[in-house]
Amino acid sequence: MKERIKGRNNYPTKEIDPINFLSDKKVKEIALNLKDLKFTQKDFNKLYDCVHCGECPTEKQRIQLKQQFLKQGNIFDGWKDMVKNFKEYRTPYPTNQMRIDIPEGISENSETLLFMGCLSTIRIPRYTEHALKYLLKQDIDFTILDKEICCGWPWYVSGSIEELEICIQENIEIFENYKKIICLCPACYHLFRNNYEEKFKKRIKIIYISDYLKPSKEKKKGNIAFQHLCQLMYRGRESVDKYIENIFRESGYNIIDIPHWCCGHGLGRMHRIDIIDKIGEKRINDFNQENIDYVSTYCVSCWSWLYRFGKKYRIKPQIRDVFELLL
Repeated sequence: MKERIKGRNNYPTKEIDPINFLSDKKVKEIALNLKDLKFTQKDFNKLYDCVHCGECPTEKQRIQLKQQFLKQGNIFDGWKDMVKNFKEYRTPYPTNQMRIDIPEGISENSETLLFMGCLSTIRIPRYTEHALKYLLKQDIDFTILDKEICCGWPWYVSGSIEELEICIQENIEIFENYKKIICLCPACYHLFRNNYEEKFKKRIKIIYISDYLKPSKEKKKGNIAFQHLCQLMYRGRESVDKYIENIFRESGYNIIDIPHWCCGHGLGRMHRIDIIDKIGEKRINDFNQENIDYVSTYCVSCWSWLYRFGKKYRIKPQIRDVFELLL
């Protein structure tokens, strides 16, 4: 695999923690004897040394190994809280209260549902408010739910299928009322298309919000660099980076090319936090350049990382989400 950044491994966890990294070959070998595997708590660092960027071909096998790890009574830090929160709130967080200020103009009844996701509504409300305002400015007819049930991603990538199946069942009952679902989160988008769609009783169109982005009518200016989305680029949307860059180029922005590398936060704040943070630290410094005015993204997880780490490391460019830059 050709390096995108000279001297850096494309697999972020292999770059940061090569001792615990399981190669694709090794994962395939272990997964062949899945039922006979006996894991202990000591296996956590190796089995969870993955941020599920989707670049490798063994993501499903890695999740199967985690399933065996949990089935055998092993846990990780935060797992008991996640299960408790799920039972009470149907989110990985100790609340399901949305923190967003909902702008006027959103339809009470629409055949199109904007599914925002728990990270979007609880942890990064301003990003989500900008997305809502952007869709309204584009005259997109949509509605939102008063309360959402998590898509199931945190449990899927943790290795717990039970919670994922509950999310699927409960969400499908809601989704059957709509013809179209717009996703603000790429993890939701991925699960809805791959784990939900075959269980729908009718055809429901699943769309990612980037498909609604258009060049700004007002001419913009400035040098901009992007954290593009692993969860789209490695899961069937290989050219989404060029699509987004063209929109901003037509809006007047000058694109500064920063070779793609995972930010590490597609899992949120789960599992190997030490690894996630080291990946985030390395990636944020790729953008710390004098010739960049703005750094942006169109992923809720990437935005959560970008905003927090950009402030923490005081990078020179301004941090703006794509909706704000196009409004």
